[in-house]
Amino acid sequence: MSEKNIVTSKKPSLFIQFLGSMNLAVTLLVMLAIASVIGTVLKQNEAFQNYIIKFGPFWTHVFDTLGLFHVYGAAWFILVLLFLLTSTATCLVRNSPNFIKDMKHYSETMSINAYKHQPYSETYAVEGFDEALAKQTLEENGYKTKVHHSENGNVTVAGMKGRWSRLGYIFTHVSIIVICVGALFDSDLLLKYRQLTGTLAPETRSIPLNEIPQKSWLSPNNFSFRGTVNVAEGQSTDVLFLPYGQGFLVQKLPFSIHVKQFRIRYYDTGMPKSFESDVVLTAPDLKKPIVKTIEVNHPLVYKNYSIYQSSFGDGGTKLKLAIHPLLSPYPNALDIDTAVSQVEPLKTPIGTFKAEFNDFKMFNIVPATKEEQEKTGKKMHNNGPTIIFKVRNDQGIAWEYENYMQPNLQDGRWFFMTGMRTEPSAPYRYLFIPADDKRTKDRFFKFLALLNNSVQIHQYLKDAIPQSNNLDDKTYSLQLKLLQQLMVLFRDKGFRGIDLFVQKKVPKNEQEKVKDYYLSQTSYALQMLYLEFMDKTFPDKHISGNNLSDFDKQWFEDALNAINSLPNYGPPMYFEVKSFKQINATGLQITKSPGKDVVFFGSAMLIIGVFILFYVRQKRVWLAYSKQENALTIAGKDRKDLPETKIEFDQLVEIVKTNLKVS
Repeated sequence: MSEKNIVTSKKPSLFIQFLGSMNLAVTLLVMLAIASVIGTVLKQNEAFQNYIIKFGPFWTHVFDTLGLFHVYGAAWFILVLLFLLTSTATCLVRNSPNFIKDMKHYSETMSINAYKHQPYSETYAVEGFDEALAKQTLEENGYKTKVHHSENGNVTVAGMKGRWSRLGYIFTHVSIIVICVGALFDSDLLLKYRQLTGTLAPETRSIPLNEIPQKSWLSPNNFSFRGTVNVAEGQSTDVLFLPYGQGFLVQKLPFSIHVKQFRIRYYDTGMPKSFESDVVLTAPDLKKPIVKTIEVNHPLVYKNYSIYQSSFGDGGTKLKLAIHPLLSPYPNALDIDTAVSQVEPLKTPIGTFKAEFNDFKMFNIVPATKEEQEKTGKKMHNNGPTIIFKVRNDQGIAWEYENYMQPNLQDGRWFFMTGMRTEPSAPYRYLFIPADDKRTKDRFFKFLALLNNSVQIHQYLKDAIPQSNNLDDKTYSLQLKLLQQLMVLFRDKGFRGIDLFVQKKVPKNEQEKVKDYYLSQTSYALQMLYLEFMDKTFPDKHISGNNLSDFDKQWFEDALNAINSLPNYGPPMYFEVKSFKQINATGLQITKSPGKDVVFFGSAMLIIGVFILFYVRQKRVWLAYSKQENALTIAGKDRKDLPETKIEFDQLVEIVKTNLKVS
């Protein structure tokens, strides 16, 4: 990074030598390059929970400790910038005077012997020396000249070409300093200082905006920032949120942004094709608001603020839901009106819960089945709208759900899908509720209510299984009671409940036999209940005996599979989307970056400096006449010892010899 001093007056201290050393500069630049790679590959400033989902708690903690999720604001990154700035400044201060002196110094006062020891040198005997002609010859070949007369009558005509090449060193050093200063302008160095002094604390809770403490707020005069905010259609904002540490800060803006409309278009694959927002910016110093449509890579720029279209999401879609109690003996769903981002308290016979509605998706594009491709000619299929929500109990345990609004075709049959998981990193486990012949869930919930109603089960079984002649009243009563108990076990934990009961209550040597008997009786009872249910619930079908249609038989099998899985479904509630009114939200990224222009200026200086370093060569030539020896020494030196340097020197020698008539 530095060159040896031309003239050394005083040897610098070891520390100064270390700061201005090439090794330190290269090490710091390599560290910055590594940090830039990390910042490019690893998405920065995401919500902390997103990193936990992606990397797991252990590696998330390691990466967070190293500051890899906020590389450009990490303490070590800022420290590297400061060291690089100091190192470059030290190098510049130490060497700039020598560089400037070198640009002005023609070395015309050296001895004849010194010229003979230059990289290129030729000496010729002459009878005289025409100083003016020698000076003219060098100037015609692009050299700036300077003449020196010695006391002994010797004359030296010194020429220099590319004197500004030294500016390349100065420009590159200054540019690095400027870029570092610009980067520090946009760093969160001031925020870290405020956090250390206790005047700033990031908020880690999910609470309403008006409840966030003042220590987590930043004033509109904040020097620089980069944050995001989601704004629903028809809504306005004058704040944004800055990810900081494991929480966030609230940045107050000196203007407000109103979103008039948000538009999005999709590819056939379901991926977003383009999205844009019509926004209105209002500020006290504006005579009239700024109205503009922003899209990706086309921001709205106001003063030193840039407003980018960065993402999109749900803006509080209105939902009409029916909540079906899965343990109720009656099919009485609870109707509620809510919206995405709202929390609804739910009081149930088994405890108090909260339903947290997180997201709504209009499109869920999946690859189409072979049958669908042949029928529609499309490779992708839309499974329709879904809601994503959590049900949380009073201990804070949450179950996350993804419920589809419309039925989807699976193996030639229609099902309503609902996915559940207990950990954000886990995949959804899906429950398939069979649709009836009208493609609704009515039959399923009516049949489920029957299995929850012990009184009705007893009556249905009694009607479906008449007492035979070889059974007395007591035996018949015991049989009905057993079947009813098996229904309770099945409804409680599915077929596994019967298995667990046998393992607990029956001697080991008889368990297999009793288990087979109980399972056969359970299947028998379920079939009888279903036949009786169909006969009484749908009298128009005229069901008698076992004359069910193939559809009804298959529906029964699918319903049993679904009911058998309900014990693992979480809280016994099913949320059905009856209707919705979609409201989109645009994701805006707003930046205030005073260091950006500084970095651009530094980058321009760096380009100029590198250009000068690579393409401007400092070349020197001396025509030194010795009066005592009647000899002319032609010497030359080039800072870049290139293959063509010797050729250029030889060409110049021939021109000088021709013009000065040197033989």
